[in-house]
Amino acid sequence: MTTRIKPRSPALLVFLPDGSGALPPDGLDVHLDTYWHRRLADGDVIAVVNKPRANAKTSPARRGA
Repeated sequence: MTTRIKPRSPALLVFLPDGSGALPPDGLDVHLDTYWHRRLADGDVIAVVNKPRANAKTSPARRGA
């Protein structure tokens, strides 16, 4: 299962577990393993919930007309 996570604050550096750098401020899709569960529990990162975009098929019908 992959989840998009990002640092709690843009100024906070959260290093990737493989040592390749830091988590980007806009987030990254990661597999939730023990490393990321610990970062979530510590409050270093937050899970990003993507809201579905409204499009013509799902938007409410217009009134009047």
